[in-house]
Amino acid sequence: MSVLARVIATFLLLMLCVPARSEGLIATVAPGQIAVSSSYSGGTVVVFGAVEKNTLPSHPYDVAVIVTGPRQTVVTRRKGRIGGVWINQDSRTFHNVPSFLVVGATRPLNAIASADVLRRQGIGIKNALFDAGVTPDDNDPFLINFVNVRLQEGLFNERSGGVTFLSRTAFRAEIPLPDNVPVGDYEVNLKLLQQGEIVGETLSSFTVVKVGVEDFVVKAATNYSLIYGLAVMSMALFTGWLASIAFRRD
Repeated sequence: MSVLARVIATFLLLMLCVPARSEGLIATVAPGQIAVSSSYSGGTVVVFGAVEKNTLPSHPYDVAVIVTGPRQTVVTRRKGRIGGVWINQDSRTFHNVPSFLVVGATRPLNAIASADVLRRQGIGIKNALFDAGVTPDDNDPFLINFVNVRLQEGLFNERSGGVTFLSRTAFRAEIPLPDNVPVGDYEVNLKLLQQGEIVGETLSSFTVVKVGVEDFVVKAATNYSLIYGLAVMSMALFTGWLASIAFRRD
């Protein structure tokens, strides 16, 4: 093979290795930290984003936002009646699942991309759980119960129209937080789509922390477990002694 032929072959190989088109995507989350106290009744995190592009897009964009909370292990149990008594029979453990999961998009998910793209990108509650290692099965009673309970608690949410474009390249998304929002670090994954394909992606984050008495109790129990245990035991003994005096019968 001549030198020229080798150069052409190398060039063609490099052309095949060029990555797919990707748009620049920037985002910011406000506020960056959520303070939770005993009086916390829920709130909202707002995500602002923009596409870095000098010219107007040839086709409209879609945006999907996936917000995941701290990972945890959850055990789901199914009760059965034996001898007139309801007891736990079967159970299933879900590992590494998000304690909080909100999926929002500019339009219904089946309108912004194909089912295969949604599954591969983890867009949608079931797809995000699949991305965490949980095999989706519409007939699995444990998975159905797990998702339904989280939906009722407000910890899982799938919102069509949860992202709004302010212009052709700037958008805004609102993430509702319930009053029982878990403490920890949250990941905000923004995916930019055009004509059903991913053309950009960026990650951001925010944190939920406890403040006030709750924070003091958690830190005391974690960092000074012996002193905390003795204090709790002393308070229990004192409360019992005080109750015995108050309700003593002469």
